[in-house]
Amino acid sequence: MDDTQKARLEKQRQLQRGAAIIEGTQEQFRQDGYSNMLNKYGTAQDNSTAYTYTQEPFVSDMELTRLYEGNGLFAKIIDRPSEEAVKHGYDIDFGDSDVSEYIEDRMDSLQLEDKFATAEKWARLYGGAIIVMLVDDGRGLEEPLNWSDVRSIEELRVFERAVVQPDYTNLYHFNFADSMDGDVPFGEPEYYQVFSVYGYFVVHQSRCLVFRNGRLPEQTTNTNYRYWGIPEYVKIRSALRECVTSHGNGVKLLERCVQAIYKMKNLSNMLATDEGEDKAIRRLQLIDMARGILNSIAIDTEGEDYDFKNITMAGVKDILDATCNMLSAVTDIPQTILFGRSPAGMNSTGENDMENYYNMVENIQKENMKGSSRTVIDLMLIQGKREGRFKEIPRYKVKMAALWSTSDKEQADISKTKADTELVKAQTAQIYMDSSVIDPSEVRKNLAAEGEFEIENLITEDDLDITGEGMEPGNIPDHGMVPASEPAATGEEAATDADDLPAAAVLVIHDGKILAASRRGSEGICGPGGKVERGESTEDAAKREAMEEFNIMPLNLIPIGIYESPGGPYLSSQIFFADEFTGKPEADGDEMLDAAWYTLPELYQKNLFPPFEKSLDILLEILNGGGPDG
Repeated sequence: MDDTQKARLEKQRQLQRGAAIIEGTQEQFRQDGYSNMLNKYGTAQDNSTAYTYTQEPFVSDMELTRLYEGNGLFAKIIDRPSEEAVKHGYDIDFGDSDVSEYIEDRMDSLQLEDKFATAEKWARLYGGAIIVMLVDDGRGLEEPLNWSDVRSIEELRVFERAVVQPDYTNLYHFNFADSMDGDVPFGEPEYYQVFSVYGYFVVHQSRCLVFRNGRLPEQTTNTNYRYWGIPEYVKIRSALRECVTSHGNGVKLLERCVQAIYKMKNLSNMLATDEGEDKAIRRLQLIDMARGILNSIAIDTEGEDYDFKNITMAGVKDILDATCNMLSAVTDIPQTILFGRSPAGMNSTGENDMENYYNMVENIQKENMKGSSRTVIDLMLIQGKREGRFKEIPRYKVKMAALWSTSDKEQADISKTKADTELVKAQTAQIYMDSSVIDPSEVRKNLAAEGEFEIENLITEDDLDITGEGMEPGNIPDHGMVPASEPAATGEEAATDADDLPAAAVLVIHDGKILAASRRGSEGICGPGGKVERGESTEDAAKREAMEEFNIMPLNLIPIGIYESPGGPYLSSQIFFADEFTGKPEADGDEMLDAAWYTLPELYQKNLFPPFEKSLDILLEILNGGGPDG
């Protein structure tokens, strides 16, 4: 078939496809996805494809006001995050107690935290709000704020978006020459018109603190929210409605869970007469009035019968919990705060919910409060300097106080952990000083300069040369199990004894903790160590065992003593110390299981492998003062 025939057939197929499309017999063309002709999934008959999002009707400002006034749950959604954002106050270090006291007094007199909370409430309720700063600077409200002539800040007034109209006429009018002397941000209104219930006025943007409830694109469907932000109710309307109505319907179900059934002989014939209908109604009313736990019902033995049916309530609680979960999800407010109870479900503590809640509150502080707080505090500082309360305006950084307050027990645990860490640091430093790696004067100097010390800042690579002065093998203190009555070995004898030892072990320390794992066969917990193979030195054996058992390579092995075996299955060992290594510590799964880092107190509470326990005794003896005579 030549190219001409192929082109003719292709054109014929296209014509046939076009005719089929016109007649409606051509199947829909799909670029990707699955289809199932049996259950119609992915076809034109798939009813799940008919779901589309339809926007709910716009909400008027008056409806938002009525909701806030009459719906307690909605009011809590609006109020709680706003109040939480300012509840703990500020944590600002001015470096001068006089300045701090003055700023605190001015904040209290202006009711700064209360005004900020109110502005954030109206921002969440209506989408936005402004705080008008009444500043005595010799100018009117409609004029730019004169920072060079600020005398005092008198008052803060809050106005919601519903009564504020930004002046959009010069929103994008930009003149570089004007911008040299002005501070109007590009794309921001220069004036705000306030239509208060008590009067109308115009205020310049430099005298306003703007609070927005999020940001919206310019193509938003409601132009009222474009500049400000979206009201919280618009985002949670569906979830709030389902939560409130489901609880209301649950109460109605309780009222209808017992259905009374009254049987009357010849009821249909009685209802056919005028008087019969009235008799039947009066009889039913009498029975309903008498129905109850403490009341009795009298019926005729002939022609009357009374019964009731119970309606099951199974599944109602699950539906109520689901609506509460949905409302909590869309508001980022935990059920503990919204409903006064923890979320339902196994192992549900609500801690993660509280973390998400505090993240949302911190975002409110960052977006609306920190910048505005700095503006107000700057004005207070100018006023204080002008009044002679202090000579210089200090540099500072606005910082909100922590939202999450630790309990006394948590604070005690933190303090204990810090104390244990400092203890291990001191013990590690003692090892280095006993080994002449660092000098005590270096530690004292570092403590005097910084109030604390880090071993890494005191040790250089030259210090770790264990063959240097003071670190000859013969100078290694024997902190092992040699009886005190035996004479101390000379340097040459000690070195020879160390090389002839049949085993070696290393205590690996990092961040004040010792690496250890459980020996297979329930022999207890121990660190890296094992037999010295033919041709190996004890140092090489210690490195090899650390790599085989814990997947690490020690970099700075320092001998700290010898473990003398009393006999039995355990071998005498050279004990090394190391605080630098390469590799990720993990047990080999063969000899060692479940590698972990432990402090000395934690290890002594465990079931320890006897030679490892003796090596810890050697380390502890060094930390407590050196050799047997120390």
